[in-house]
This record gives sequence, structure tokens and C-alpha cells, in this order.
Amino acid sequence: MSILKRRSPGSMFKRLFTLMTATMLLCIFVAGFSLMFFFVSFWKNDRLTSLADDALSLAQSVEAFYRDKSVSGGLDETAVVSGFMAAVRDSGDAVVFITDENGKITMCGDHGGSSEDCPVHFDSVFPREILDKCTETGKEYSFDEPIKGFGSSENDTFLCAVAPYHTQDGICYAVCMQSLISAYLPYTTEFVRMIILTGLIAVLLSFFSSLAVSYKMAKPLKKITDITHEYGEGNFTERISELDTYSELTELAEAFNSMADNLAVTEQSRSNFVANVSHELKTPMTIISGFIDGMLDGTIPEEDREKYLKIVSDEVKRLSRLVVAMLNMSKIEAGKLIPSLAEVNLADLICRTVIGFEKVVNDKDIRVIGLDSLENVTANADGTLLTQVIYNLFDNAVKFTPHGGTISLSLTSDKKNAVIKIRNSGKGISAEEQALVFDRFYKVDKSRGLDSKSFGMGLYIVKSIIELHHGTISINSEENGYTEFVIKIPI
Repeated sequence: MSILKRRSPGSMFKRLFTLMTATMLLCIFVAGFSLMFFFVSFWKNDRLTSLADDALSLAQSVEAFYRDKSVSGGLDETAVVSGFMAAVRDSGDAVVFITDENGKITMCGDHGGSSEDCPVHFDSVFPREILDKCTETGKEYSFDEPIKGFGSSENDTFLCAVAPYHTQDGICYAVCMQSLISAYLPYTTEFVRMIILTGLIAVLLSFFSSLAVSYKMAKPLKKITDITHEYGEGNFTERISELDTYSELTELAEAFNSMADNLAVTEQSRSNFVANVSHELKTPMTIISGFIDGMLDGTIPEEDREKYLKIVSDEVKRLSRLVVAMLNMSKIEAGKLIPSLAEVNLADLICRTVIGFEKVVNDKDIRVIGLDSLENVTANADGTLLTQVIYNLFDNAVKFTPHGGTISLSLTSDKKNAVIKIRNSGKGISAEEQALVFDRFYKVDKSRGLDSKSFGMGLYIVKSIIELHHGTISINSEENGYTEFVIKIPI
């Protein structure tokens, strides 16, 4: 079995604030470096394209000059080519030189076109393998990699473009190259500066937004926690209101308030139940104890003992009903009350149960109608449990029917269900109380007048038994008119 690790206690506000701030900073960090990566990649590709265009432009210009040299009017060859190289160098901010087919640098754009005057390129030889690649493709070739003999170390990386051109002496190459570091560093520095500045602004904004959001989210939860402590102390009057910050918190507040309402009703019902049970236990036990003591000490004459023993017997039965009701409720809540199903004739069951009330019905001069018109309906049910249902409902009907009133019984079927109706005349039940009569411990008559022997569990048990049979029970009532219970049981 897995065991949940208990986290160390801490403020939710602090953790939420820290988490949101850290998440935003991480997002800013990742976004900044991602932008830098894409920026460098874009800049490098764009720069290589620009160098390739410059190298091709230089190669085409020089080749055209040599091809039309005869009509150039005897211009100085070095000066003209040097001008071409200077123009390309200035426009592209690159190192420009020309090599022969063996890679020897013949002209340098930094020193008037003469490679002999250039201390860097005087004895440098451009790698032949790069020139061969350019020859193979027959067009300009660009790359970024270290070039041996160029730069302060062998690891210096260059952006470089080579373009071939033809002269009377053979193939020459126009080369435009730029140190990656020297070209990249100014842009990178500026970009990093902008990222840092933007990041600082974003950090400040994220700090205050995280602070506001965290506080706004934690405040209602703190309110819920405070009210929960009130519930823990038994005070169910507090309710959560004005939680319109987020829909989830609003739903939580509504569920919490609903739970509080149910807890308040349950607590009130429990208190009433404890009071009722205490009274119901105390009264018969006092009566039993008093009469028995009276018989033992001779206070009650021997000729009156039978009368008082009958009273003691009734009180014992009353205690027995209370114990049975409590045991049934316990079984229902534990899921241990399982119906023993068999074919049951519901008309016979109703008649047998009602006959047991003959004396009390006659004493109250109640008229019972409908027994002779019950339909012959059978159902697959537990006869003992259904007898308890009919007994409790008819007992309630007798209890709340005034002297000389009427109780009507009905048994029909609608092809799918057996429908049992028990209606009694009387003062009825208000609409507010109709929704509560099936709750545990609820008593309609709280004055203990008509309902003096009720424990507030009868209708709860009735409903539970009906639901065990996959049936339903409902109530119809009209104040100062009637009360009717309608039971539907699958047949």
C-alpha cells in the first residue's frame, strides 16, 4: 500500500508566489536564449548570403575587366582591381582578397591591392580544398569554419565566400571573409543587452503580477480555511460568499455551502434525535422502574398489579421498537440490510398488516376504505421488509388522522410497477417539511403531541427499504386536507 508523503507545512501564498515567479523567470530565460539562437542562425545565414553576393560581384567585375582589357584605354590593372576590391570591402565590411588556382594570395583589398604590402596575407596560402569545392560547383561557395593560417589561432572561425573567375592565365578566386567573433560580437552584445533590459522589465512585471494573482487566489482559500475551523467547532452558521474570482473557486464555495447546509440539518436532526431518544428511553424506564418498585414494596395493591404489569409490558415493547429501529438504521447505513426476495402477494400483505391496527382504528373512530378494492398484484420482494414499510406508513396515518377521520388504501399496477397509495385526512404537511420527512431523525410534530411515540427514523427506514427494492416513494400533501404516500415497486 502506497503511503503519501506529508509535505512540510508552509504558506500556500508563498509557495504559489514562488512557483509563479520561478516559472515566469524560466520562461523569460528560455525565450531569451531561444531568440538569441534563432537570431544568430538568421544573422549568420544572411551574412553568408551577403558575402557570397559580394564575392560573386567582385569575381564578375574583375573577369569583365580582364575580358575587355583591350578596350579599357590602358588603365592601370592593379588600380582598377583594387578599386573593385575596396568597393566590396567597404560595402560588406569584410576582408577581400584574390588568390590564384593554388591558393596563393595575389591581391589584398586592405593595402592598395598589393599582397606584398600586407603583413597578414603576404605569405598566406588559402586552403586548396576549399578552392576545389568552389571549382566543382562552378559557382560561389560559402561556409563557416576555421581556416588554417588565418586568424590568431587555428580555432578562429570565419564566415567566408569564394567565387571563381577566369583570366588569360587561368582560374582565379575572389574571396570575401569575416571573422565570426568580430562580426558576431557587436550584434550579440547589443542583443544580450536588450534581452537583459527586457528581462528586468518582465521580471518586475511578473513579480507584481505573481504577487497580485497569488494573493487573489490564496485569499478565498484562507477564508474557506477559517470557516472550516468554525465548522469543526460545531458552528455551521457561517457561509462562503463573493468568491467570483475563478469559476472553480465559485463552484467550490457553492459545494462548501451546500455541505454546510446539509451538516447543519444533520446536526440539528442529530440533536433532536438525541433529545427524542433520551426522552423515549427515560420515560418508559422511569415508568417500568416505578411500577416494579411499587409492586415490590407493596405500594401497589395486589389486585391492581395486573393493570400495572400491562403498562410495564407496553413500555417494554416501546423500548423494543426503539432498539429495532436503531438496529435497522445501523444496518442500512452499513449496507448490511439485504432483502430476501420472493414472490409476494401485496394485497394479502397490506390486509394482514392493517388488521393489526383494528383496536386503535376503532378507538379513534377512523374509517378505513379501499381494502375491498385492492388489485391482486404480486412482486418479487422481501415480504418482511415490505410489511415493516406498510406498518410504519399506516401507523403514521393512524397517528395523524383526527378522531372520526378517514384513511384510504389503494393497490394498482402500471405493467412495470406495483403502485401503493396510503392517504389520511388531517392537517397535512407543509411544502417545506415535505422535502425533509424522509431525513434521518426528522419529526414533523416537534411538540410531541400527535407524534409522541415517534423516533424520527420510521420514514427514513421506509425510504431505504423501498430503494433496496429499486422502487420509489413520494409524498403529496395539502395543509388542512390530507397526506398521501405513493410507493412504486417493480413487479
